[in-house]
Amino acid sequence: MRPESSVLFRSRGEFTEAVLAAIAAAHRELVLVDRDFADWPLETPVGCDVLAAFLAGEHARLRLLVADPDWLERRAARFVQLRRRFAAAGECRRMPASLFNGEGVAIGDRRHLMRRAHGDFFRGRLSLGDPQAAEPVAGRYDAMWDESTPCLPANTLGL
Repeated sequence: MRPESSVLFRSRGEFTEAVLAAIAAAHRELVLVDRDFADWPLETPVGCDVLAAFLAGEHARLRLLVADPDWLERRAARFVQLRRRFAAAGECRRMPASLFNGEGVAIGDRRHLMRRAHGDFFRGRLSLGDPQAAEPVAGRYDAMWDESTPCLPANTLGL
């Protein structure tokens, strides 16, 4: 995909490609938002590799907003390991149900935007290198971040 482009996606495969492209395009800040991330490629080897490459970058920061963290806690072993490995670079928060509108979003560096219209469908748009498309959405999720509560600790303490 060209560095500055916008494409529609309409299938699970195209959605997966759009998520991976949005993550790969980000260098410093990545915001991921979804109901539970069960459909996202975060648990695949390729998805973990792309996310690890992002997190390994200098000053990389991952902010994950989830409506229901149950799937990530119980079924995302690769993702949990990745979070432990890069504990200082990422934070996960549970958003209030009243604020979640059903869409899935990836925002990279406030310039790249993958927006899935609704969690029940694999339709949406990927815009790379378009701050005008990403900035308003990023501002909305910044406000939602402030209203959310921490969840999914990167380290488990045993007493």
